Amino acid sequence: DMIAGLKSDIERAKQHPKPLDDSFIGMTVKGVFYSEKADAGNAILDACQAMTSPDPIPLGEYRGFQTELSFDTFAKEYKVKLKGELGYAVSLGTDTFGNITRLDNALEGLPKRLEINEQELENVKTKTARLNELNALLNVDKRENEIVGGEPDEGDEEPTPKSKDRER
Repeated sequence: DMIAGLKSDIERAKQHPKPLDDSFIGMTVKGVFYSEKADAGNAILDACQAMTSPDPIPLGEYRGFQTELSFDTFAKEYKVKLKGELGYAVSLGTDTFGNITRLDNALEGLPKRLEINEQELENVKTKTARLNELNALLNVDKRENEIVGGEPDEGDEEPTPKSKDRER
């Protein structure tokens, strides 16, 4: 599911690419569209200042992803979550332009996240196959009808108790 979600979000990011000429694609913050990077960055900082609760609140939209603002009380920092099929939390700083750059970096890092998740899936598949091999080898000597702690089957003889005179 994670891999499918990442693939979908990578496609979403490709449909809303960051301009190569260092211009700004625009961003919606609190229902207002900002075409200038500085204005959008300042609107994010203003939204942080206006927060009265650490609970997530809708922030707007950026590059095809819905955004949500929250305050992490443990780390004592504001975070924006980019929400597509999956969610990607981005820690914010105090720099007007830096926060937009952080959001772009999170979206540009999606292919690397996909690669890592695919490697982890292959690793789990390999380990599972090896575990199944080992389980099969460990079960070779066991009788199929053996029940641990169960009653003996009909016809099975109960072990004869040892005589008392042979004990130490």
